[in-house]
Amino acid sequence: MSNIKYDERGGIISLEDNLKIDASSRNVKKHSYSFLERLLLKRNRRLNYLLDDSGKYKCRNEKTPSVIRIGPTNRCTAQCFYCPRAHIHENGSGYMDFGMYEKIIAWAKTKGVREISFALFGEPLLHPRIFDMFELASRGGFRLRLSTNAIIMSADFADRILGIPFEVMEMSLDGYSNLEYEKGKMVNQYDRAKKNIEYLLAQAKVKKVKTKYNIHFVDAGNVSQENKINFVSYWKKQLEGLDYETSFYYEPHNWAGTRSEVAKNVNWFDKLLSKLEFKKPCIYIKGLNIDWNGNCIICTNDPTETAVIGNMNESDLSMIYNGEKRMKYLSAHESGDFRELNCAVCTVNSYWPLLFLKKRVLNYFS
Repeated sequence: MSNIKYDERGGIISLEDNLKIDASSRNVKKHSYSFLERLLLKRNRRLNYLLDDSGKYKCRNEKTPSVIRIGPTNRCTAQCFYCPRAHIHENGSGYMDFGMYEKIIAWAKTKGVREISFALFGEPLLHPRIFDMFELASRGGFRLRLSTNAIIMSADFADRILGIPFEVMEMSLDGYSNLEYEKGKMVNQYDRAKKNIEYLLAQAKVKKVKTKYNIHFVDAGNVSQENKINFVSYWKKQLEGLDYETSFYYEPHNWAGTRSEVAKNVNWFDKLLSKLEFKKPCIYIKGLNIDWNGNCIICTNDPTETAVIGNMNESDLSMIYNGEKRMKYLSAHESGDFRELNCAVCTVNSYWPLLFLKKRVLNYFS
């Protein structure tokens, strides 16, 4: 960790020399929904809420997206061990031009987009004009969502963030101890991030903000069972008096097959529970995802070049959103026949009911 190089904003610009990508795990295969999956999709609202009565994506009837997810930068302040950053930085890294961002917001206002989410492949707070971005979107009347690891969220940042009417704010804290956090984030910033989150929540209570909060870690084997309980219990207490989500940890996904080895560290019991897995239509192809360089990506969890469905510097956003490439993904998820798409091996569009029940029990008793 001592060899990490940072840019002038605090974004990491060097990658680990030993970061390896399991290319063999990306061999896509033909997959069709099983009889049981089709039955559940027809009857279970938790799985089929994205679909209409005919089994088609409801967003097919929307000529423009309801949500745009924006990546102000693909650089980050952490090196999460489960992150596919070798793919994310494969064609360079940088910060979104503010003029490009203004074009996105102007287009979104004319097209009736309802939500702007600042979450893609990097740490949004790194962008030098991130608060200008927040304010422009807020003035446009959009619902706002922010995902951050809180490492550079100082008291000044937090105070300014609390002045923005975010609907949801997610904060990633991968562990309950320094050691667990370092295994997760691969940087020694646990105390700083924890202190920043605690300050934000305390001030949010004082100011009685209406934002819904989520504090979580990725459950990929670096947090002990005891500390899972400790994590949930501690942050539930910190969140008392605020609106918050009860998902304090998430099962690791494999980033469209690029990081399937991450799940190898999950404990044996969770591996057993995950055997009962159902494929479902994916929510991340519902909106439009725009990276720092203008690339429009079908999914926030596929960092490969095959996920790029267009670039706003070369094509109109409406044409990209309604284009053939995106329609191909919608059809695949409706039928379950993914053919050559990374979705065939991706676990983002998976549902593990036994793991979900275990999580509910842990949240209730912690």
